[in-house]
Amino acid sequence: MRRPGWLTALVLAVTLLTAGMAEPAEAAGEACATAGSNFASQTIAENTAALRMGCARDAGALRSLANSDTDMVAAIDFNTAQRPDEWQRQMRQMVDTVRADKDKGLTLSESFDLQAQKSNVDFYDRQSDVRFDGSIRVVGDSLVIVIPAGEVNASSNWWQKMIAIAVGYAVWAVALEVCELSFGPAAPFAVPICAAVSAGLAGLTGDLLNSYFDGRSMGDAEVWKEAIAVFVASAVVGLGSAARESLKAWAAEGMAWVVEAVGKTARNISTRLGSWSSTPLEYIRNLFTPDFAQSVRLAIERVLQGQRATAWPSTIRVMVVGDSISQGHEGDYTWRYRLWQWFQENNVSVDFVGPYHGTFTPDQPSPPKPPPFVGEKPADQGIRVDGGYAAGVAFDSDHYAHWGRQAAQIKDDIRRQVETYQPDLVLLAAGFNDMGWFVSDENGTLDSVETIIDQARAARPGVDFAVATVPHRSKIGGRDDLITKTDNFNRLLANAAPRWSKAISQVEVVDWQKGYSCAPAACPAAYDGLHPNAFGEYQLATAFEQTLHDRYDLGRGPIPFPPENLPVRPTPVPAGLKAESSPQGVTVTWDPVYGAFGYDVRSRIAGQTAWSEGRVNSNRTDTTWTVDGIRWEYQVRTVGGDNVKGPWSGTVSAVAHPKTAPPPRILASRPSGQDGIELEIAPPDYPTTIDRYEVILFDKDTPGAWLTGTGFRGNSVKVYGLKPGHRYLVAAATWNAAGGGLPALARPVMVGGGIPATPTGLRVTTVDPTTVELDWTGAKSAAGYRLWVSNVKDGGTTPPEADENIIEDTHHGVGFLFPGVWNFEFCVTAVNGSLESDKSNCVIPPHPDGSAPTNPGDSALNLSPSARTAASDAVDIGSLTTLRNPDGTGSPVAVGVGGNGGDR
Repeated sequence: MRRPGWLTALVLAVTLLTAGMAEPAEAAGEACATAGSNFASQTIAENTAALRMGCARDAGALRSLANSDTDMVAAIDFNTAQRPDEWQRQMRQMVDTVRADKDKGLTLSESFDLQAQKSNVDFYDRQSDVRFDGSIRVVGDSLVIVIPAGEVNASSNWWQKMIAIAVGYAVWAVALEVCELSFGPAAPFAVPICAAVSAGLAGLTGDLLNSYFDGRSMGDAEVWKEAIAVFVASAVVGLGSAARESLKAWAAEGMAWVVEAVGKTARNISTRLGSWSSTPLEYIRNLFTPDFAQSVRLAIERVLQGQRATAWPSTIRVMVVGDSISQGHEGDYTWRYRLWQWFQENNVSVDFVGPYHGTFTPDQPSPPKPPPFVGEKPADQGIRVDGGYAAGVAFDSDHYAHWGRQAAQIKDDIRRQVETYQPDLVLLAAGFNDMGWFVSDENGTLDSVETIIDQARAARPGVDFAVATVPHRSKIGGRDDLITKTDNFNRLLANAAPRWSKAISQVEVVDWQKGYSCAPAACPAAYDGLHPNAFGEYQLATAFEQTLHDRYDLGRGPIPFPPENLPVRPTPVPAGLKAESSPQGVTVTWDPVYGAFGYDVRSRIAGQTAWSEGRVNSNRTDTTWTVDGIRWEYQVRTVGGDNVKGPWSGTVSAVAHPKTAPPPRILASRPSGQDGIELEIAPPDYPTTIDRYEVILFDKDTPGAWLTGTGFRGNSVKVYGLKPGHRYLVAAATWNAAGGGLPALARPVMVGGGIPATPTGLRVTTVDPTTVELDWTGAKSAAGYRLWVSNVKDGGTTPPEADENIIEDTHHGVGFLFPGVWNFEFCVTAVNGSLESDKSNCVIPPHPDGSAPTNPGDSALNLSPSARTAASDAVDIGSLTTLRNPDGTGSPVAVGVGGNGGDR
């Protein structure tokens, strides 16, 4: 026997209405009277219902059904004159069904929720928190529901949500009754068609009210008709061609009758509930018109023919949402432009919308900036969207994409943007920065993308989405996690998109990972290992074109690829190159090259042959770590990508006359806690005006890492958030009005370590009479080692000596040991900043075969032997200069190496 869903709905409507309107009264026991207490009978028309509700003490003959005067009683009175037996049968079946659910442990509200789930039209995924218990029974021509006073939750949100569900079920009852009457007795397919129509209208109405109460958009008639049409057609399409024809025939007239009845119902309920609900219900009533019924009928026919319920508008509003890959850099064509060309070539009228218009502008030249203090956020560079495009490019370039943007940031602003620009289609490409910059893992990034979709729908329920997977980038040392996270995210996205997709708001995946020629091993489609070059721009656009054609029936398919004669980025020799002495040391400037991704700068001290090379992002570089009187030489070339570079400029030079301050005196460095480093300093040896000090850190155990600088005042600083177990180079510099001066090295620190263990197994190998090689077994918690040297030929009167040249490996060579290696004894200690172990075993080199002691000129023993070979990963001040960007930012990017995961 068919379960009487429409009657369930109406009973639930009254139940929820009654319980939901119970706001707090003067006395805790008077909640039943909050929504009124009137049990006077009223005359009602055939096939309609009336409601009596209030406190049990006022319920007359129904008082005996309640346990307390303050229980809430609701009586739904039916006029059963036309079909009394059918009404009675369905009422009794309703009661039996609820009682069976309660026997299984369900509450009254949970039993009604089971019916509500069947009318979900996928407009809004609301979750009802309405909970109550009670009883239901048939009394004459009425269904009587009793809710104990203690089951009523008086919070406004609770009863608003409950009212929304109640109205939806009231609409269900009316729609079902009118639909069945319009079919006539024993009409074929009346039962499944009317069940679908009534459930669709009821579910939509409930969703619309919930959207309103949650502060979301209720949409418009276009998206409403799409939701109903897809719901109804989907319920009937599997029943065969006869059912489909029956639906189309009925909809020609019957849909108008049902819609009219629903509109009247909304008006009646609006009057009953009062002013708080009049706005949404009047909105619903005013849209449920004959024109709406006709548009629903046409939409059903489109769906039954395998088409979209609603055709695309004559001009589609498209919003591109994303990060640097979508915004593009000054001088780019951008994949957005290539996609726009495809729309034009396919005669698809589009209006690109969004708050921005241009590409990302290059960094502006400026002197090095002081490092931020601990806890201070770096200066916000603001929104940079005024960059131009490649020569000859002119198109509708509005968008909502920005360099460095994360999905976690977009989700907080997308609703405002969609409310403002009302896109029909959102092209979303975000998530790389979330995983690249450790904002979230693949699961957290997926959550952000889902929130973006939900918030966009909150502003425009019928918006459609094409969501790109995250592309790989060329491999960065130490970031294997990024490869794994990217693969995992893309797999999760592919699985989630069908769940997120709705009949009125599709979510389709664009496979950037597969369609973009960029992988950890090689990335020919990018100019820097991530961002698209001219070839990559076409690939990214083509991936979107494929999805828009295959899933949204737009265009004739992707353009032929690859196109001929891909444009080459101009990389002319920079003009206006000059070098000048400045307070920082030497400042080099040149005229900016339009569209340059940056500039390679190489420098050297005059007279030397080898150049030191680095990359800058603006048309300026400063040499700050220098001493007075040194002449520096420079050459510059334009960068159009890692493999696209112009010719070197001529050489310019200037003599450094820095006005910077000398470095502070290093007192101690040590680990602090499990993830920090502490540095203690004293002011420079001679008085100077000091703005701040800078502690400079470099993670030696992370490939591709760069220097970080943190400002501080006073004599000590602690920096946290470092990687436990990693060795860090530690240095300090002084900043005054002229800038930052040369740094002083502190001892390196292993984060999270303690006093290192004593090195063991020290061995010595004599290479020649004045050179030895030393090897030993490394020590736990050692950030480096010190070499101790003593003279063994003076009777032990010379104590062992060690300087601050920290050895970072367990192998070390020493040369120039005059008059011979056998005159010296060697020991090593392990250091972790200022923490130091005991000495290892000590060794004396053996006398080399065939040599004799010599002491040319009767010279004294050399007590300051020189290192023969430096450790492979040793970093001194000279190396620091190469690690630091030539523009002095303290955040260098080595040539050919991207940042530590993120796009900027």
